[in-house]
Amino acid sequence: MMTKVIKDIDIAADEIIKGNVIGLPTETVYGLGANALNENAVLKIFETKERPLFNPLIVHVSGIGEFEKYGVDIPDEVYNLAEKFSPGPITYIVKKNKIIPDIVSAGLDCVALRIPSHKMFREVLFRSETPIAAPSANRSGNISPTSAEDVLSELEGKINYILDGGNCEIGIESTVMSFVGDEVKILRHGAVTKNEIENITGKIRDGINGKIISPGQSKNHYAPVTPLYIVQDFENLQKIKEKRIGVLDFSCYRNMTEIALNLYSDMRKLDTGKFDLIICRKVKEQGLGIAINDRLQRASRGEMKLIDHELKVEAK
Repeated sequence: MMTKVIKDIDIAADEIIKGNVIGLPTETVYGLGANALNENAVLKIFETKERPLFNPLIVHVSGIGEFEKYGVDIPDEVYNLAEKFSPGPITYIVKKNKIIPDIVSAGLDCVALRIPSHKMFREVLFRSETPIAAPSANRSGNISPTSAEDVLSELEGKINYILDGGNCEIGIESTVMSFVGDEVKILRHGAVTKNEIENITGKIRDGINGKIISPGQSKNHYAPVTPLYIVQDFENLQKIKEKRIGVLDFSCYRNMTEIALNLYSDMRKLDTGKFDLIICRKVKEQGLGIAINDRLQRASRGEMKLIDHELKVEAK
């Protein structure tokens, strides 16, 4: 199979209608899309990505009016947040309508819904007239793609087409909110920050625990093949002569938005540099920095320190 990079939205919509999978641009990262109501099409997502079936998918819809087609008992907070942040990089987990196949939700009684803002993705939604399940368009656990070229490097020969919508505007995955249970929780931090959400909902807490009910909760995720370690000190580690060390350095960027935008592309460049290991430092733990640190933590193999001229690794 030859994978073609295209700009023809009609071809992309036709692939969805036919029950195939296709690489699609979103404002966050590129997704691997399929008809969310077609079990066989959704199964192709899991097979193509080599994604475990216990990891649920996000269902992308065209507007707020679609929520009640695919979810039930949706609380007012969802609509309040959607009025402010959707279309955009935020996902709402609600009780699911039975129309959503179990394979999409990993057998759970809830579904993750998002309204993407990327114009090309939205056109595919309108022309295919179906919700689209779309995790990131990479092999499971690898670095998320932020360009059509990234998708091609990950999935060449595994899918027919990649719709080229340029580089992603945000660069990291959506914020994921849970509205299932007694309280509202953040399950994955993203470009819509906790402070922004709390301005509408009031105080909320992180709901990350051992049970996976949304994408992005795996302990090891977004990772380069080259071992990545979190460090406190760049300079001393770079002096180690027996190791070829790549540095994921954010000092050239003006703010957290630029760091997020370039995080995965910088990680990919270093991953092709034939380094023995890659090191990085966490950013300030506030606002968008919380999401960036989350991705670094999941991509890393732990924390590395230089103690008495020897590398010591504290596994995560």
